[in-house]
Amino acid sequence: MARSLTAHHILTRRTLGLGLLLVPTMASAQDAPCAPISVLFVCQAGTVKSSIASETLKRRATEAGVQVRVSSRGIHPEDHVSAALAANLKADGLYLGRQPALRLSKADVATADIVIAFDKAVQAPELRGARSWDIPSWNADYEGAKAALSAQLDRLIAELRVCPSAAVNKER
Repeated sequence: MARSLTAHHILTRRTLGLGLLLVPTMASAQDAPCAPISVLFVCQAGTVKSSIASETLKRRATEAGVQVRVSSRGIHPEDHVSAALAANLKADGLYLGRQPALRLSKADVATADIVIAFDKAVQAPELRGARSWDIPSWNADYEGAKAALSAQLDRLIAELRVCPSAAVNKER
């Protein structure tokens, strides 16, 4: 009987030792940072709603410690930033002229984990399944647009904090 206790004792020590070796590996896998999620914003012109959303998400995600890759595109790129809007954005510390407005491509959609479309852009065939955000006109209602975007970004950042997988976010 003493022999079987010894064998059992050794087996238990080996199992425990192996288990302890695995604990740091499992803990580090759980504590690993989220892989950056790619978010694509699309509006008709690519210079107002999608560009403002892109720049604002970059700023807010950095402040929240959330890793994200953000881009913006337009269905038919053209400049729709009025002088009054430019002044409001500058007062809020947002500068949109860093990148030229780019036309949406199928590759943009295919490589994004989350696609968000504004207004008529959501009707574009290549944006089928994109999330649709309703934001007032930045040129006509700056404060209303700012509040609506802030609320949408609050929900998006909360979602991004839980390390969603790209497969879950593909809504197409």
